[in-house]
Amino acid sequence: MANFKTHLNVSAFVSGISVATLSYAHLITPKDSLLYFFGGIIGGILPDIDHNKSIPIRIMQIFFTNLIAFLVVFKFMKKYPLLNLLFIWIISYLIVSLLFLFFKKVTLHRGIIHSIPTSLIVWFLISIISYRFFNLDIKKSYLLGFFVFIGYITHLVLDEIYSIDITGEKIKKSFGSALKLWGNNSVVNFITYSILFILLIMLPQKGIFLSFIKGIINV
Repeated sequence: MANFKTHLNVSAFVSGISVATLSYAHLITPKDSLLYFFGGIIGGILPDIDHNKSIPIRIMQIFFTNLIAFLVVFKFMKKYPLLNLLFIWIISYLIVSLLFLFFKKVTLHRGIIHSIPTSLIVWFLISIISYRFFNLDIKKSYLLGFFVFIGYITHLVLDEIYSIDITGEKIKKSFGSALKLWGNNSVVNFITYSILFILLIMLPQKGIFLSFIKGIINV
């Protein structure tokens, strides 16, 4: 299994090459390049959130608990006084922290988080959030989600590569546990594909998304 440093370096390399290629072809602006670059890096470390002691889960927990609490407070900024907003912040922070605790309890390392359907869920989710909550242009939202997806897939491929012991000419037991379409738990598989289907329905301006997919296929 590749370690955190390896995943970080490889995802940065793949993301950097991809951004440079699109910039050279004038498909993205230099202003947006940094956003896509970091999107790819985040995607490259994201699969390890199913490891309770991993660096990514610590970073994601700190980042998202504060981000979501801020977004909730920002929504009610003009409706309630400062003391109420402070209370809302604390409640939001605690709820998200409990959700992360629950996530740690129900997930196993190299489980369904390390899978192709989950990488698609991340792509769709990032695109929807970027468009709905951060008012990012629809095309930029899909492209940002795609870069996170590319980083995610890079992580899975790298884990599979590290599962092959080239020097010993043998394959480790972990081979096939990262780049997969489903896990061993049928209930978890059903939930995962249900979430993927729901997010697919929720995708905004699906015509643009389909055009985006056609563009990738024709590259």
